[in-house]
Amino acid sequence: MSPTVRRPLSVVATTVVAVLLVGSATGAPLAAANNVNSTQSTGPQISLSDVSITPSRPAPGDLVEISAEVSNAATSSETAEVQTVRLESRSGFKRYGQVRDLGTVTPGGSVTAPLTTTFEEPGVKKLELTVSVKTNDDELVQFNYPVTVVVSESGPKMSIDVAGSVGRYREIAVNVSNGQLDAIRNLDLTLDGRNVRIGDPERLDAKLEPGTKRTFTYSGSIPDGDTGSVTAILEYTNAMGQTQELERTVGLDATTGSAAVDGPQLALSVADGLPGTNRPVNVTVANGLEGDLSQVEVAVDSPVATFTASERVTSQLTAGETTDFRFPARVTESGSYPVTVTLNYTDDGTRKQVTERFQAAFDAPPNPGAIELTGVEAVARGGTLEITATASNVGSDEVKSVIVSTGEAENVGRKKYFVGSVDASDFSSFTLEPSVRGNVSTVPVEVSYVVDDVRRNYTTEIPVTQAAAPDRSPQRGGLPIVPILVVVAVIAAVVIYRRRG
Repeated sequence: MSPTVRRPLSVVATTVVAVLLVGSATGAPLAAANNVNSTQSTGPQISLSDVSITPSRPAPGDLVEISAEVSNAATSSETAEVQTVRLESRSGFKRYGQVRDLGTVTPGGSVTAPLTTTFEEPGVKKLELTVSVKTNDDELVQFNYPVTVVVSESGPKMSIDVAGSVGRYREIAVNVSNGQLDAIRNLDLTLDGRNVRIGDPERLDAKLEPGTKRTFTYSGSIPDGDTGSVTAILEYTNAMGQTQELERTVGLDATTGSAAVDGPQLALSVADGLPGTNRPVNVTVANGLEGDLSQVEVAVDSPVATFTASERVTSQLTAGETTDFRFPARVTESGSYPVTVTLNYTDDGTRKQVTERFQAAFDAPPNPGAIELTGVEAVARGGTLEITATASNVGSDEVKSVIVSTGEAENVGRKKYFVGSVDASDFSSFTLEPSVRGNVSTVPVEVSYVVDDVRRNYTTEIPVTQAAAPDRSPQRGGLPIVPILVVVAVIAAVVIYRRRG
């Protein structure tokens, strides 16, 4: 074949090589990108919800149940195996409980993790739930949720009052008050005496509501000039179904008690509250007289506390009846302040008055509701900043009107999200998507909420990460389909050309 025939073949071969190189260079990144998208997996989307504490404010020694629901979102692409749920101190030095092998959670499913423990000492217990799950790829993932338990000595209280010192007989009153947040049930009160004869020593009651008081009366006798004692034993069932026991003893002698009850008895208690907020001041009036009282008026006054209402009235207080009167009050600072209570009433047609001065404790709650941001992540993608976080209430009171928003920042737009109310030891997740210009390293997030009718505000700086850019570098791979077709077409043309030649 003449050189004039070979020269076009050389040109065609060069063209084929060029097409192959260009095809590989342009086709490989597309193949690589498609490969990443086809194998990418979002994994299980695990969350912790419905955290409950029972009883809500336990006393020392009470059995406490802390349960949480571990959920896998319906949009999740994988199942997850819940291996352990641990309850520990936030320092991690003490473990209070653990459950294992809770099973597999499918997308849209959930399992409940029940943990039980006891606390021997009162106080605010700052704890943490740690959930460990295993993915389909055998990857172990852990996440934490803060839990706060207030162990209070505000459980049932019992006192014994003895009246009458003339002769051998005594009127004995056992006062039982429930300062817990939950009712107590199956009350069984027994009175026993040393050198004292008690008539009908047992009293039963089905239920005592939280914040209420009940008086059980007994009659007893003691030999003249002798000494003795009475012991009250109260058995009751708490909110966890446990049987608890409370015991009190007082001594008796010939001079114990007063000659007679000469009027109604007054008592005062103040609920915990934040300074500057209203809290109830409760005045208890007990009619220990044999007759009914009418036109009952109760007034309160204090040089420090401010009362929104200072007078309460009731038409009648029957013999042996006890009634509570509530007066909302506020103080600027926590502390112990004087409160004067004046009771006016009519007894057998005669107008009478009783005045008592109390030193009342206006204390702040041991662990008020408070919002902390947990699980915070801020990722910049182009002109948008995605901020995801969880608003966790680490206190023992409900928090209302929770609002999160981006703060003042030069290159970040303003966005606001209304979370609403968050119950004690509960949480709510949110997402903010403000606009962003240029590169930013941090973004301020403002948190605002209301607890005990007072709005609290704070700002926190959140670090910003940049979303990873897609990998567009050339990748090795098989020959692209389009260039191969071009090569086949060129070779076919060469074969035809040579045959014709």
